[in-house]
Amino acid sequence: MSTIDEEIRKALEEEDQQALAQIDDEAGLFEIVGMSFHGKQAWLTLYMWAMGFIAFLIGVYCFLQVRETSEVMNALMWTIGIIVCLFILAIIKVISWTHMQKLELMREIKRLEARVMLALADKR
Repeated sequence: MSTIDEEIRKALEEEDQQALAQIDDEAGLFEIVGMSFHGKQAWLTLYMWAMGFIAFLIGVYCFLQVRETSEVMNALMWTIGIIVCLFILAIIKVISWTHMQKLELMREIKRLEARVMLALADKR
């Protein structure tokens, strides 16, 4: 082998070690949330945050209307609106957490792939 091949192999090994060190870092909650705003499905995260914000605002509006009304039937209708908004927020929360869990799982799979590639490279 020539010295150029050895230098390329050494450089690749250093890059692999740096990539593995970067992948080995455990992702915290805020890092995973940040990861959900990047990639092919970033629109899903933005949509969920927007819908959650809208449902929250509608729930606050319903709450203010419940406090101002004096009729029982109207108060009941506004309270149903609050309950619906809470259900919507709960569904959005579940979908968002499963999306972030999927991102963390994909990160783990990439970590395992990198380890397998390094193990195979060491055997050669």
